[in-house]
Amino acid sequence: MITMDFASYYAQLIRSRLLHFAAWSPVTDPYEVGDYGALRGGVFHKLGNIREFGVEPRARPGASSVSLSFTSAGATMVRTMGGVRVDAFPAQAVEGTLELALEGESSVFIRTGKLSMTELLGVDAVAGQLVRRRDAGGRKWRLGWRVVRKVYVAVDPVILVSTERGARFSLRGRVDALAAVEAGRGSAELSVSCSKADSLQIVGGTGPVALDLFRVRIGGHAQVSFGAVEPQFGGDAPELGEPELDDEWEDEIPEDEAELFEPAADASS
Repeated sequence: MITMDFASYYAQLIRSRLLHFAAWSPVTDPYEVGDYGALRGGVFHKLGNIREFGVEPRARPGASSVSLSFTSAGATMVRTMGGVRVDAFPAQAVEGTLELALEGESSVFIRTGKLSMTELLGVDAVAGQLVRRRDAGGRKWRLGWRVVRKVYVAVDPVILVSTERGARFSLRGRVDALAAVEAGRGSAELSVSCSKADSLQIVGGTGPVALDLFRVRIGGHAQVSFGAVEPQFGGDAPELGEPELDDEWEDEIPEDEAELFEPAADASS
């Protein structure tokens, strides 16, 4: 069973190596621009979408797709057919095995031949609207919430991750499908196993693998407190929402305040 500790480990890998936030769980869980939530152990937890606050997210697809390949240091591949090692898989409808040994500091293999991106349009305008809006239940927008501004979607990815050094993954199936794995095209028909119990194995499918986020902050010259006390303004200074992009990639895993996950109690305020 995948634990929260494993999710944090995976999220830290994506942050430190690819400079994005991880979509967790990768591929299987849906995300779209305008989703909002908070971070727990470095993992983004979706709470809803800004549509709840009367703001319709406008999305724009990226101009093109790219391939993505990341493998931890010390990785080796062994191809076998009928128990015999081969240098390359032939173009035949026969069975084979692809063994992937990850001996480096971290055990991760991520490949996809097609990675596309969708982004949120008008981030500045969205931030300006959210700071003034309430949802149908009267909740105010919370400044600590993070909003998805970019979603990266992989087609037929191969994602193999273990928290333990020296993990060995074994993929079995038709050799044409195994050869495609090396090019970043996974197939759900392949059988996958790992020598370590605590591992993530995703082969094939289409879905989100990474996210970019932003938070709304109060702009202008207002004196703002982010503690329990409501901000005090001199006169009738307006609340101006500005986006603060989450693109600082410190080594520390971020942890948002626990109350961001709780139902807001400000509907009457």
